[in-house]
Amino acid sequence: MARLKIPRQQRYRKRVGGFARIDVKHDDSVLALETAAECYNFDFTSGALRSGVGVEYCDYVPRNSTRYWVYRYYSETSGEYVEQYIYQNKHGLAMVYDYDTKKTTYISGLPLPDMRAINYRLNSKDVLLLSVTGRRLLTWDGKLLKEYADSPVISSMALHYERLFVTSSQEPTKVFFSDDLDPTNWSIGTDSGGFIELLDERGMLNKVVSFGNYLYIFRDHGISRVTAFGDQSEFSVLNLFVTAGRIYPSSIATCGTCIIFLASDGLYAFDGYDCARILQNLDGLIEPSSATESAFCNGKYYLSCRMNFKDGKTVGCESGEFNCNGLLVYNVANGEYTVARGLDISYLEPCTLNNGGDFLMCCESGKGGIISSDGKRFGEELPAHWQSPVTDFGLPDRNKAIREIYVDTDTPLTVTFDSGRKRKTVNIKPTNTRARVNFNCKSMAVAVDGSGGECCIKAPTIIYSS
Repeated sequence: MARLKIPRQQRYRKRVGGFARIDVKHDDSVLALETAAECYNFDFTSGALRSGVGVEYCDYVPRNSTRYWVYRYYSETSGEYVEQYIYQNKHGLAMVYDYDTKKTTYISGLPLPDMRAINYRLNSKDVLLLSVTGRRLLTWDGKLLKEYADSPVISSMALHYERLFVTSSQEPTKVFFSDDLDPTNWSIGTDSGGFIELLDERGMLNKVVSFGNYLYIFRDHGISRVTAFGDQSEFSVLNLFVTAGRIYPSSIATCGTCIIFLASDGLYAFDGYDCARILQNLDGLIEPSSATESAFCNGKYYLSCRMNFKDGKTVGCESGEFNCNGLLVYNVANGEYTVARGLDISYLEPCTLNNGGDFLMCCESGKGGIISSDGKRFGEELPAHWQSPVTDFGLPDRNKAIREIYVDTDTPLTVTFDSGRKRKTVNIKPTNTRARVNFNCKSMAVAVDGSGGECCIKAPTIIYSS
């Protein structure tokens, strides 16, 4: 009697060639399997999935602080430089925090609008220059808060060649500058302070930035450059860049060799002469919105903004009211980046202490802390997600049977296969393991979900037949 031979299907291996960058701009049909159609709260820059950025509490930063600065001054008593930690709470009260005694004292008994600060040596004394929304220039010398009634109402400020340059919400077509070597003298004259007025299609003047040898004025729709080395009679202005999009002032940060900012048509890097679009593959993820905050710290540009995640999930701060829900961390030197989701960060401030410690202070959902690398939100693990584009393994007309998946992981995770019509989720234990799948499809996307805490998940291998 003849035996019936059952043909054995050929099995194929498809290894994800390392977890790669996010691309939400291009169609799945042109993306490689290792590209992320969506990814958040994982750091994929090494090719494996590791813990992303998070926020944590810090002993130097009071938990009720919404804004924070390190004020450094020379103490005649101790004969060395000492520090004060200045912060604002949610009520707008400005405070001094003593780390050693853990005590706080009031700078002002009245609430103040949002503040910005610059350390400066004025008349042989270290002071903190303070700009307050809707108010005139303030200084803090460690004991006394003083306001200068003849200064403009400041919306942004920058020190440049020993003058303080400011923009004003009251007169948004002008950039004002103080007397040379005295940022508290705002009298107008050829040997004191003055202003420059700019009236053209680039719009209102929103932020001043000292970069290289020049002062740059960021406006609604463009950038102007001011040459201001010393004598104000030799000041000159050159218009450099114009865009149809709107530039968001709070996204602007000086990042070593360039200035990075967000406009309504995407992210830009400005080198002092030309602007170039960057991270265009994230167009559609980052929403155009003035609800932004930015900083540059340890070679990375941080941008807190609204992001458009289209999966219908609720992560972290998204369970309540929020202004921002995403944090982009961009390495300026090599172009690598990560995306965090579920963090509503309204303030960022790089801080360096006398003991050599440095950190990036942040205010997340009204609580003061610092940026961390543990993938947690004040101790609570944020869910992390990576998803591939839809793939048909180069065989669009053939049915495939996903047999198994090999994963090397040190943390529990789930792997989900989705064909658009059906899906299957496989639970993976922390080990170098093989898991059965048995999922039939013509094309599918694969997603990896974890806790986002400390982890190392290496790129998987998919076994399939067709």
